[in-house]
Amino acid sequence: MHVTRINLKTDKDMKKREGLINFCLKGEIKYVAIGWSHIYGTREIKNYRDYYDIVKESEKRNGKRINSALNTFLDTKADDLFWTRDLDGMYWICRAKGEAIPKCDKELDIGAVVPVEGYLVGLEVPGQISGSFNRVNGGIKQSLDKEKEIVEYSKYMFNSRAGRNVYEVKKMEGGLLNNLSSFDLEELVISYLQIAKGYYVLSNSIAKRSTTINVECEFRSRRKEYLQKAVVQVKSSRYSGVLDALSFKQYINDGYIVYLYAPKVENADKMKNCIQITDEELMTFYKNNKSILPDSITKWENLIKE
Repeated sequence: MHVTRINLKTDKDMKKREGLINFCLKGEIKYVAIGWSHIYGTREIKNYRDYYDIVKESEKRNGKRINSALNTFLDTKADDLFWTRDLDGMYWICRAKGEAIPKCDKELDIGAVVPVEGYLVGLEVPGQISGSFNRVNGGIKQSLDKEKEIVEYSKYMFNSRAGRNVYEVKKMEGGLLNNLSSFDLEELVISYLQIAKGYYVLSNSIAKRSTTINVECEFRSRRKEYLQKAVVQVKSSRYSGVLDALSFKQYINDGYIVYLYAPKVENADKMKNCIQITDEELMTFYKNNKSILPDSITKWENLIKE
């Protein structure tokens, strides 16, 4: 089975997009949809393959490559899962009821649809899912198949929202911290520093997946009598390298406390004001504060083997 992020956006006109999302998600019958409605009327279209071939020919004549969303719909089978999002920023999990079919609505620029069983999930989803919607030039769709934990999370979430076990969910070994994505592990560590250590995060300092910035974000103490600055770097269990505390020396020289969380940290004991966060500290914080942490973190418990 496939798990795919899809943007319901066939036209730049916001009013048309609102109409499209209402058609896809707010009706009794739900869909995910793609556009290219302009090809209707050129030839007879009996099935999705006819639609696909005509769009492909049209794009080729215009010197364009075929959009990967068309291939995704071509490959879609019953029980494939889609994540999508409405105009309120709410995420939806949708199960394909069958294959893609042609459907023409030139007003909303709909060219083909997949009938789905869809459920509202809300604002809190794992970072890999929310991040796939926020990528610059992310396109209409993105495959989420390569991350097995997201496939299992998606199956679990659909079962949970549908109120029945459509999918068999494979639970994961290794504990919560080892299975959280990099996004959600960072969220947990940042929450730990804000709640347990009395900091607040400077929102404009968050690294936004940068490969050139050495820290995740910057903090300030919430206590007026303790005017302290801090930064943090987080590496998940998938990180195979060693985090060297010496590489953060400039931050310490500039008056920051440096917090590090990683599978392997070296030279932290040689640096004043460099603190390594341990698994034990983080799990104790998680257990004591689970009720106020986001679902995007706590829901993973349901997928971990005891």
